[in-house]
Amino acid sequence: MFLNRSFHLLSVKLSRISSSRNWQLKVAIAALTLPVLFSPVSEAQVSQTLKAKESEAQQFVGSMNKAQQLYYAEKAGFTSSVSNLFVYLGLQVKPEAANYSYSIGMVNKGAVFNYGVSKQANLKSFVGGVFLVGNTTQAILCLNAAPGKIKPPNPTNTKGLLACAANTVKVAQ
Repeated sequence: MFLNRSFHLLSVKLSRISSSRNWQLKVAIAALTLPVLFSPVSEAQVSQTLKAKESEAQQFVGSMNKAQQLYYAEKAGFTSSVSNLFVYLGLQVKPEAANYSYSIGMVNKGAVFNYGVSKQANLKSFVGGVFLVGNTTQAILCLNAAPGKIKPPNPTNTKGLLACAANTVKVAQ
């Protein structure tokens, strides 16, 4: 309703402008006013769209963490393949999505890292870490502090205390 009313007021103003003497000045004023009228709406919509895309990646990497924990419990090891991980769970998942590329990295047998790296400059990337701590596994999910197509640095495990790396923030799972 707000947009309909705004379009109506704008069309009325433009019709009055064309019949007046200083029409060029008034057209310039209308052109400057239009973005101010509609920018809050479009910014909110863009923000919601970005959050939805990031939320999807967050859930996917969080699911990868949980799947790695289940995989480890049964197989006594982690997998380095996204496809193997989800086939194990009976799901058909592709490592490439429209907005994110998903991958797994293994540094040693005691840890595995699950990545959701943004394909767009305005989205943030995620990294999940699953660590073997004693006889159990513990997981952490981290988010790059800044958007970009940058693979996040791996989280750390210091004597069972998991932490996100510099320039990343812990995300609740």
